[in-house]
Amino acid sequence: MGKCIKIIKTGIDISKVSKQLRSNPADWGHQEKSEGVRSLINEHGFDDLPIGNLQLIMGVVQKKEDFVGDSELNVNTPAYERHTEIVKLIKKEFGNKEIQRCGFLGLPVDGYVGAHIDEGTYYLTKDRYHLSIMGQYHYFCGEESQVVDPGTLLWFNNKMPHGTVNLGDVTRITFVFDIPHSHTNPHHGIN
Repeated sequence: MGKCIKIIKTGIDISKVSKQLRSNPADWGHQEKSEGVRSLINEHGFDDLPIGNLQLIMGVVQKKEDFVGDSELNVNTPAYERHTEIVKLIKKEFGNKEIQRCGFLGLPVDGYVGAHIDEGTYYLTKDRYHLSIMGQYHYFCGEESQVVDPGTLLWFNNKMPHGTVNLGDVTRITFVFDIPHSHTNPHHGIN
């Protein structure tokens, strides 16, 4: 592993998370009607891509013209209360570290997200992670790449160009989440 992608753990049991996702299909895309909030998709200008989005904690802006990447404000969505298993799982892996912006992202078969950088002052103090839930995908960051299977927890340097391609024959679902930067975060102990 290099400096852009670090696998923290593989083989994580995500069956309870998947069960809650199947039990709450109406949660997908619910936040797109909210004023003053930005989803993981539209905060990067990808609202034209066929990506499903189920936010649990979203970035908030005070004025519509404000850039969410420069805001430290976050809000729990109503879906947060229905997706307790993912929160438990992350708390188990990270202890009591505060989970900030987070959500599930779905990418259809043959779908891809081109290289981009997460911009704004918010990201300067956050570490971003993926926990793969369903489907296999190719993830790239900087000059590094990794094939990711369900149950894989990884950190990536979202200040470098990164993106993904769905390799599987099902929709790829991953949980993307931010934790405040700390030298005790798990990716710091992995070379």
